[in-house]
Amino acid sequence: MKFGSIDSLKLVFLAIAGIPIVSLSSSTFAVSCGDTVTEPEVLDKSIEVCLTSPAVTITDSGTLDLNGYIISCSGSGIGVRILGTGRILNDSVGGNSIESCETGVSAEGNGAHFIQGINAADNTLSGITLTSNSNFVLDSSSNKNAGIGLRVLGDFNQVINSEMSDNLFPGIEIVGNSSVVNSNVTSSNAVSGIVIFGSDNSLIVGNTSNDNGTNGILMEAYSQQGNVITGNTTIDNVGNDLSDQNSPPCVGNVWIANIFGDANDACIQ
Repeated sequence: MKFGSIDSLKLVFLAIAGIPIVSLSSSTFAVSCGDTVTEPEVLDKSIEVCLTSPAVTITDSGTLDLNGYIISCSGSGIGVRILGTGRILNDSVGGNSIESCETGVSAEGNGAHFIQGINAADNTLSGITLTSNSNFVLDSSSNKNAGIGLRVLGDFNQVINSEMSDNLFPGIEIVGNSSVVNSNVTSSNAVSGIVIFGSDNSLIVGNTSNDNGTNGILMEAYSQQGNVITGNTTIDNVGNDLSDQNSPPCVGNVWIANIFGDANDACIQ
């Protein structure tokens, strides 16, 4: 799948979100440990072993291009905290990492934030957490974390074309309603690849979730409604590739047209 330039994607995203478009050109301000970014900035060096939490905060009219550099914590705290509405965190060149924090990226505030091309690794609680609503994660990775790869806590969030693998907890954990989890890879996690908790009306489509320590895609028993799980490929997991723990399963949710080895009930297709 190919996308347009990053600046073009930013403009489209801001327009869809109904957010006033400001200049996307960056300033020459050097971002350092503990800084708050309030205008467009581009990292010009790594921020390593930052003892301040968050290491960087984005708010107001701020955007941050990691420009291939590293932001690392001392094993605790937040790497990048995103506040306000419609803020942007991206990497225009690739090779970045947000690492050694409790949470690598925390999307908070009013939401509608845009996160693209971000790599979160070796964090203890989660690589990326979407607490607010209507955030968009694209072309990112959250691998080899000691916690969860990506947590979806708010509503109307979208996670697309990203990878959450080799984590000690689930690759993606979905709590918020009306989420879209599309075309991601969630493989080789110590537990399940994708876990659907209390989420209603969410779409889990076109993901690959193989070789996980428990299930490929697991729906916990919270009487969820309106979820559609379709077009996913999930094989060679230690437990069932697809599992709906509700009793009875498949009531109010649709499992259809998935490719899998086994499931915990015949209603799952």
